[in-house]
Amino acid sequence: MSLRILIAEEALRDRQGHWFEYCRAARAAFIDELGAQVDIAGHRTMQASVQEELSATPWFRYTVWDHIYQSPNALKRYCGTLQHNWRTYRDFDRLVRERGPYDVLFAPTVVLHHLLAFERLTRKQAEKQVGETVMLIRNNIASYDDAGRRRYGRTAAAWRWAIQRFRPLLKRNVARFITDSSRLADEYEELTGIRFGVVPHPQLLPSAGIEQGTDVGTVKRPIRLFLPGPARHEKGVDLLLQAVERLQARRPDQAVEVVLQWAEPFAMPDGTMLGPDDVQSNGGVRYHTIRQPLSSSEYLAELQSADVIVLPYRRCAYFARISGVAVEAMCLGKPLICTNDTWLSDTAGQFGLGIAVKDESVDELVEALERVVQNLGALTSEARSKVDEVRQFFSASTFAALVAGRGADGDKANRVESREQRLVTNRA
Repeated sequence: MSLRILIAEEALRDRQGHWFEYCRAARAAFIDELGAQVDIAGHRTMQASVQEELSATPWFRYTVWDHIYQSPNALKRYCGTLQHNWRTYRDFDRLVRERGPYDVLFAPTVVLHHLLAFERLTRKQAEKQVGETVMLIRNNIASYDDAGRRRYGRTAAAWRWAIQRFRPLLKRNVARFITDSSRLADEYEELTGIRFGVVPHPQLLPSAGIEQGTDVGTVKRPIRLFLPGPARHEKGVDLLLQAVERLQARRPDQAVEVVLQWAEPFAMPDGTMLGPDDVQSNGGVRYHTIRQPLSSSEYLAELQSADVIVLPYRRCAYFARISGVAVEAMCLGKPLICTNDTWLSDTAGQFGLGIAVKDESVDELVEALERVVQNLGALTSEARSKVDEVRQFFSASTFAALVAGRGADGDKANRVESREQRLVTNRA
């Protein structure tokens, strides 16, 4: 009998955000690598095209990502967290009773609004309708100062309490926490004493998907820069705009095309709004703002046609968070510019790839763009030479095995021990 896996993502309804592509890649990995039978449940307003492509079921009545619990009143926000946990539990309980049993319930985007729901569900349905509940937490729990010291906000205590409630379930191997960044695993271990498993970001790219958008042997044509993903302040869109303007002043003869996925304005720290209508092509710089969600094939085409993927993410938001587009860029042999001392720079650096720039430094970003202009051919050849190594590291087989508990014995269950105990064990 084949392994039965349920991918449950309340926010899955269209192609916006990371939810669609992540579920698509995870589903393919489980089917291709494990021969599993995979069901996907998403939001009840799911688009028909998404249902068809993923063989997914519209199910969940609510998603926290609609910001339905936002309120200036802290008590109302707290009550909203409890309310969403109850709503989530009811939807999940009915889902697994009607569609189960499942060997693995995989939740790819878990936040505080879900943890009590999963604990109650696991206690009720463990070894009945659900063999193991695997929860992927991808958000920072800590912030960092300039020296890299961790600081935990007021909500961290609630996270600690909710996660530690799973200790008996973790020991029984009916629940498991995972994340996709070792930096995030360090944060949660320090906070809770529980070491999360770390899984690679699944990538679903064609094996023959390495293409160059233009002739990399010359810089006489426009260099195509692509900052993928929805445009936001934390992604450094404003920094890239400033850097391109300075690059044009330094190199007026060098044509540049800047591609941004920018549907709506976002707020700057001073309260002003910056939107796609605020940028205008001029001289040697042409802006292409993509204002509609891209299909998988359209997104791949944009990645393939880019010369360089530019990710000037702000370190305060991306110190520990991963970037799926960075993985995809490296898997396609694209040169990468990213922020120093982040997960992105660490990961690219382990393959000897990437140009790392100082956080929020427009000057260093300009220098990096100039280096690209001068050495595009060499940088592209270097990136392409590492594709096999990168793809092996982020392989679908590794992802599927670890999520489904088919990896090494140590990957099956979370270690429930203090950070000090783990360090003593490692020294021994």
